[in-house]
Amino acid sequence: MVDNQHWLDRWRENRIGFHEAAVNRHLQTYMARFALPHGACVFVPLCGKAHDIAWIAAQGFDVIGIELSQLAIEAFFDENNLDFERFETDRFGVYKSGNISLLQGDFFDLSNDDLGACSLVYDRAALIAMERPDRPRYYDHMLSIIPAVSNMLLVTLDYDQAEMTGPPFAVPPEEVRRYYGDSFSISLLESSDIVDKAPRWRKVGLTALRESVFRLDR
Repeated sequence: MVDNQHWLDRWRENRIGFHEAAVNRHLQTYMARFALPHGACVFVPLCGKAHDIAWIAAQGFDVIGIELSQLAIEAFFDENNLDFERFETDRFGVYKSGNISLLQGDFFDLSNDDLGACSLVYDRAALIAMERPDRPRYYDHMLSIIPAVSNMLLVTLDYDQAEMTGPPFAVPPEEVRRYYGDSFSISLLESSDIVDKAPRWRKVGLTALRESVFRLDR
């Protein structure tokens, strides 16, 4: 079972193969297509210490991230040489630096009030971190907390779950459409087999690994 302690242990033991060493290429390619106004808010669920956070902020947008691990959040600010203020609320430790606000706590403790008027959700690593039995709750909670005007840039992975237990977990495109289709117009921006992009995928037994990028518009 992949629970909160699993993720805290992975950060503590530096088992963070899910962390990308550079800004995600899909974010760089597709974010401009959403034509967000300067100062718009972008929500990054399960953000870790992603380079994407600083990149989005550098484009002139406010960033709100949620991350379980205090180690991950403090590593982000340290690695980006950013000073921050920290304060406690009833549910989160809040780290603020300029136009970046990272909430340390459980995604499922978020409410609509925490996200203000965020215009875009950027989900590269959150949905695929959820096991299949947990994903209906994830979809429902995401829809309950994001503003009615929020669009989404979503990256998923799909593979034969019998070949690897995960995480990351396999999320078929039809599942995305089933759970988000009533709330968004969904466009597939690109999809490709990336099993040979990193040696670790073949090593764990995968024969194929399809990465898909979706644009979800209200």
